[in-house]
Amino acid sequence: MRPVMDRHPLERSGRRLDGLALWIFFSCWCVLTGWALSVAGCLNARGYAAAIVPFAALLVLFRSWFWRRAKWASFWSGIIHYRRWPPKLWFALTLLTFVGGLLYHPTNYDYLTYRFPRVLNWCWEQKWYWIATFTSRMNISATGVEWMMTPLFAFFKTDRLFFLLNFLPYLLLPGLVFSVFRGLGVSPRICWWWMWVLPSGYCFILQAAGAANDAAGATYLLASFHYLFATKKSPDPKNPVLSCLALALATGVKASNLPLILPWLIAVGLNRRTFLVSGRPVVIAGTVLVSAAVSFLPMAIINLHFTGDYSGDPHNIYKLKLTHPVGGIIGNGLQLASANLAPPLWPGAVSLERALPTPALQRLRDDFPRLEIGFDEMQTEEGAGVGLGVTVFAITILAFGCRAAVARPSWFIRRQGDAVWIVTGAVAALFVYMAKMGSESTARLLAAYYPLLLAGVSVLAALDGHIVKRVFFKTVGVLSILSALPLVIFCPSRPLFPTALVSHELERCGVAASVRTRFDQVYAVYATRFDDFHDLRILIPDTEYAIGVVHASDDPTVSLWLPFGSRRVIDLTPDQSQDDLKALGIHEIIVNQTFLEENDPITMDGLLAHWSADVVTKASLVVKIHRGSETWCLIRCR
Repeated sequence: MRPVMDRHPLERSGRRLDGLALWIFFSCWCVLTGWALSVAGCLNARGYAAAIVPFAALLVLFRSWFWRRAKWASFWSGIIHYRRWPPKLWFALTLLTFVGGLLYHPTNYDYLTYRFPRVLNWCWEQKWYWIATFTSRMNISATGVEWMMTPLFAFFKTDRLFFLLNFLPYLLLPGLVFSVFRGLGVSPRICWWWMWVLPSGYCFILQAAGAANDAAGATYLLASFHYLFATKKSPDPKNPVLSCLALALATGVKASNLPLILPWLIAVGLNRRTFLVSGRPVVIAGTVLVSAAVSFLPMAIINLHFTGDYSGDPHNIYKLKLTHPVGGIIGNGLQLASANLAPPLWPGAVSLERALPTPALQRLRDDFPRLEIGFDEMQTEEGAGVGLGVTVFAITILAFGCRAAVARPSWFIRRQGDAVWIVTGAVAALFVYMAKMGSESTARLLAAYYPLLLAGVSVLAALDGHIVKRVFFKTVGVLSILSALPLVIFCPSRPLFPTALVSHELERCGVAASVRTRFDQVYAVYATRFDDFHDLRILIPDTEYAIGVVHASDDPTVSLWLPFGSRRVIDLTPDQSQDDLKALGIHEIIVNQTFLEENDPITMDGLLAHWSADVVTKASLVVKIHRGSETWCLIRCR
C-alpha cells in the first residue's frame, strides 16, 4: 500500500453541522427580507417576525445542506492539546476580543457617521428610502451588513449585539483558511500554521468585536472558494449554489470587493465540469436571482437611478476615483507597505512622506488626492491592515521557499497549475483595485484580498511540511500571533485595562506631558464617541420627536437618536426656511458652529435670525481628534 505523505490530523473528518452554510443562509435571508419588507413598507419587528416563518421552512426544506464532513473535533482538540501553542494563543485573543465586544458600544467612525444612522432612518420610515442628507455615503454605500443589523435593531432596539455580526463569522476564519489554502495545494502543515496566524491579522482581530464591515467580506470570499473546491470531492448541488451566494454577499458587503470576482471566475473555469454539477434550470435561475439580489447590484442600480453613476459619486466628490492608474498603483502600494510594516504600537505618529522627493510626492498627490503614507501610534480598526506579524510570517515562508529553490530547483518549480492561475487572478484583482481606488484606508479595505494573496505566497514558496519543524519558523509564527495581543488590550475603542490608573502612573513616572496629554485625549474621545452629544441632547424635551442638525458630512450623529425609537434626526442646511422646519416638526436644532462659520457664508447670528431661534446652550466637543475642539450649539426655534 502506498503511504500517504504529509498528512495532518486536521484532515480527519466526521459528520458535523455546517455552521458556514447556516451563516450564508442567514445572511441571504437578512438581505432579501430587508429589501422585501421595504417594498411592503413594514420594516419593523412584526415584519421580521412574519419573515421568520418562510426562513424556518427553507431551513427544513434544505436541511440536508447543513450537514457536512467537518473537522471541528480536530479543530477544538488542537486548541486543547498542550503542545499546540498557536491555537491556544488564537483562542486567548478571541476570548479577549469577545469580552471587549460585550463591554463596549461599537465606536467605528464610519459606523457612527453613516452606517448605523441609515439603519435608524430606515427603521423610522419602515422602509429603505433615499435619505435627504449631505452625507451621501448614507445612500450610496453597499448595504450588506446594514441589512443584517436591521433585524437585530428591530427586535432589541440596541446596537450592543451588532459586534456578533463580525465575531461569529470571525470564528469561521481558521477552518476556512485551512480549507482554501489546502484547496490551492499548500502543504497541510503550513495551512495549519496559517489558520491561526492569518486570523490574528490586525484588521481581522480588531474588527471581530466592532462594527466595521471590511473583515466580513473575507469570510464570505473564503467561503465561496471553500464550496467551489468542495465540488471536486462531492457532486452535491449545494456546493456551487453556496459558492455563488457567498461571493455575492462579499460584494454586497463592500463594493471594493468587486474585482475579486475575477479569481473566482478563473477557479470556476478551471473546475467547470464539476462546478456545474446540477443542470436543473430552476436551480441555476434561482441561484442567479438570489445572488444578484444579495450582491452590490441593487445598490448599483439605485445609485445609477438617483445619481447617474453606479458608484453614486459621478462628480468624484470624495476623490476616490483615480484617473491615472500608475499613480494609483504606486500610491496604494506605498500605503499598503507602510501600514502592514508598521509596528502595532509606536511612541508617536510617523509620516513617511518626507522620505519622498518633493516633486514625486506632489505628482503622486495630483494623481492620488487622498494619499497618506505613514502610521499612527497604534493600529486601530479604522485603518489597520493585516499587520506586521502576518507580513513577517509571509516573508519568512517566502524566504524559506527561495532557499529551497536554490537547493532543489527541480522540486521547487513543480506547482499546482490551477492554484497559480487563481492566485494570478487575485493579484490582477489587486492591481485593478489599486489602479482605480484612491482611499487613504487601502490597508483596511483590502481585508478580503489578503487571504488569496497570502495563499499565493505559500503557493509561490512551494514548501513541504518539514519546514514547520524548524525552531525559527515556529518562533516567528508564535510571535506573529502574539503581536496582536497589545492591540486587543490597548485598543482605544475597547480598552481592557484601567485607563485612568495608567494615566496616573504615567504622570507619577515623569512621562512627558505631551505623551500623557495624547494618551488621555485619545482614550477620552473614544470613551465618549458613542454619545458625544449627551450634554446637548438631555436638554431637548422628550416631547420633541424630530431634531434638526447642521453639521459636517462625517460627524457621528447616532447620539442624537437616543433613546432609540423616541425621535428621529434630520439633516438641515442653512438655506431651508422656517416653513420647512415647521413642516418637518422641528423646533430643536444642533449646530456645528465651527463648521458653519468655516464652510458657509452665513454666520451663527445670521442663522438664528433666519430661523427665529435662540441659543439654549453651547458645548466644546472633540468628535475627531485631528479636528480638535469644536463649538456645538443647541438652538430652539421660537
